[in-house]
Amino acid sequence: MTFDTGFFGIRPDEDEATHPGRYGEALARWMQQRLEARGVITEGVIAEDFGWLVIVTRKPFLLWLGCGNIDGSTTEWSLFPAVESSLAGRLFGRQRQREALDALWRQVEAIVPGIPDVANIRWE
Repeated sequence: MTFDTGFFGIRPDEDEATHPGRYGEALARWMQQRLEARGVITEGVIAEDFGWLVIVTRKPFLLWLGCGNIDGSTTEWSLFPAVESSLAGRLFGRQRQREALDALWRQVEAIVPGIPDVANIRWE
């Protein structure tokens, strides 16, 4: 999903934790707060090369929401959920992982329209 908004600020040194020109910390922290307000327990926000992650759960599999800017923009954003399996996670089966991923995505679908000044929401 991508969308436009000037709502999320960027710290001057934010991309030192990621890669040059990669932002999304404010978006990730905002999404974390909104997810938790909806009853989704999260485990924090961390930097990655491509942007920022909201860690939803680490066990029995890693479930996270990627948050980042579109290349070259500070007002165009992207969100995407992902699941990663460990051996223990695979024992829980793909169905449970798919259900967790789908549930996270439904939360994102409900939250994004409420972002201040959001426009051009594109479900990709």
